[in-house]
Amino acid sequence: MALITLIDAHLAYGDLPLLDEANISIEPGERVGLIGRNGTGKSSLLSVLAGKTMLDDGQLQRMDGLTIHYVEQEPQLPDAPTLKESLILRGKLDETTDEREKWRILAKLDENLSHFELNPNADPKLTSGGEKKRAALALAFTLAPQLLLLDEPTNHLDMRAIRLLEARSQDELKNQRSLVVITHDEDIACGADRVVAIEDGRVASDERRR
Repeated sequence: MALITLIDAHLAYGDLPLLDEANISIEPGERVGLIGRNGTGKSSLLSVLAGKTMLDDGQLQRMDGLTIHYVEQEPQLPDAPTLKESLILRGKLDETTDEREKWRILAKLDENLSHFELNPNADPKLTSGGEKKRAALALAFTLAPQLLLLDEPTNHLDMRAIRLLEARSQDELKNQRSLVVITHDEDIACGADRVVAIEDGRVASDERRR
């Protein structure tokens, strides 16, 4: 059963079409690479799947109870005294009322911050673009959604950080979580189960690699 399905999706910004009869379905435990030229609708498609943008026409079908997290291309960190506190705000982790569950989540956040080689006590206002991206990814893997949507996750990252991202991504797939990744990185695209090419707001090809 598909986690999420987009059927004949239409979306426009004024007179500019962003999605035009786009169709895609994401299955449990698969990694999908979205490729295509800039401005072809990839980010719009991800925003719709994330529930951030409403369709003008078409259908978005989600599995009941589906958890989704979206890491945008240029993530913003809320103002807070430390990087860890900023991520707690971004992920609304402080809204958890179960103290044992809160402790578990915060311990996992510490683990992921360490994995991505980040200082939890750093000033978020002084973080670089690469540190912001790594911090947003650390939070995403802490939340462990059933469907993780990543828009150009390797932007601002050096090769070491990309390998750290790849290691965490493989862990998520082992846990039957699904990833949809917009990428221009050939290694990431080639490592996907499916590669979906977006052209002029629609799916031009959908190729299963493994």
